[in-house]
Amino acid sequence: MNPRTKWLAIGGLLVIGFYAADTLYRSWIETPTQQLNAELNALTKSMRETNDQQMLAQKAGKRLESYAARALPYSAQLARSGYQKWLLAAVERNGLQSPTVDAAQPLAIELKSRTKKGKRQSIGFRIGYSLRARATLTKLAQFLHEFRSVGQLHKIRSLALNPTGKEGMLDINMSIEVLGLDASPSKDQLSQWHLTDEAIASLGGYKKFVQRNLFARGFAKALQDVELKAITFDRLGTAQAWFRIDSSGTTRTVGVGDQVPLALHDISVIDILPDKVLVHVNETPYWLTLGQSIAQVSGAEIKS
Repeated sequence: MNPRTKWLAIGGLLVIGFYAADTLYRSWIETPTQQLNAELNALTKSMRETNDQQMLAQKAGKRLESYAARALPYSAQLARSGYQKWLLAAVERNGLQSPTVDAAQPLAIELKSRTKKGKRQSIGFRIGYSLRARATLTKLAQFLHEFRSVGQLHKIRSLALNPTGKEGMLDINMSIEVLGLDASPSKDQLSQWHLTDEAIASLGGYKKFVQRNLFARGFAKALQDVELKAITFDRLGTAQAWFRIDSSGTTRTVGVGDQVPLALHDISVIDILPDKVLVHVNETPYWLTLGQSIAQVSGAEIKS
C-alpha cells in the first residue's frame, strides 16, 4: 500500500470515526437532553397551570363563602316562606299598597362534578317571586333602595310600571329571583348581611329619578301650586303651617310630623319656626318662608 492510499484510508477512518462519535453523541447525550428539557418544560407548564387552578379554586372558595353567608337558608321550603315574609315586610315598610306576592317552587342548581365524571352535583336552588302592588314613584324608589342595600342574593329580573292616571300612582309588576346555597350556614334564618355605605349609592341617586317623574301628569305644576301662606301658634305654643295646595286656592293647615295632602308628591312637615318651615319633599329637605312655593325652593318652577 503506497503512502497516498494509506493516508486516504486513515482519512476515511477518521471521517467514519467522527460520524460514529457524532451519532453516539446525538443518541446518548443531545437527544436525551432535548427529551428531558421537553419533559421539564411540560412539567413546569403543568405545575404552573396547577398553581393557577389552585389560586382560582381558592378565590372561588372565598367567593362561595361570601355567597353562602348571603344566600337564603339551605332548607328550600323554609327559605321560600322566609323570603316571602321579608319581601312583604319591606313592601309594607316602604308604603306600597295592595301588595300580592306569589312564590314559585324552588328549582335545583346543578354543576358538573369535578370528582365524578359525567355526574352533576347540586349546589343550591333558585326561587322566583312575582310582586304586584301600587305606589307613587317616591315609595317605589325607597323600596328599590332598601332592596339594593340588603345583602341577600336576590335580583330584579323584570319591572313593569303602568301609570293609573290617578293621584300619581303606578301599577307595579315586578319579577324577582333569589338564590339559596347548600353551603348556607343557616337552615331557616335569612342573612342579616348589608352592604357598606361605601359600596352602595345613597338615596340621592333615587331622588333625581323621582324629581323627574315621567309617569305623573302635572308633576312639576303641583309643586308650583303648593305655597306657604301663614304660620300660626295656638295658646299652648303648638305650631301650624298654612299651605295653599292647588291653583284654586284651597288651603290646609299642617302640623309638625304631618303630611301636606298632595296626591303626586310626598310632602311632610318636619319643623315649624316663626318665620320658616322645614319640609321634606319626596325625602329631600327644603326650608320655606312665607309666600314661597315648593317649586321655587326646589328649582322645579315652571318657566313661562
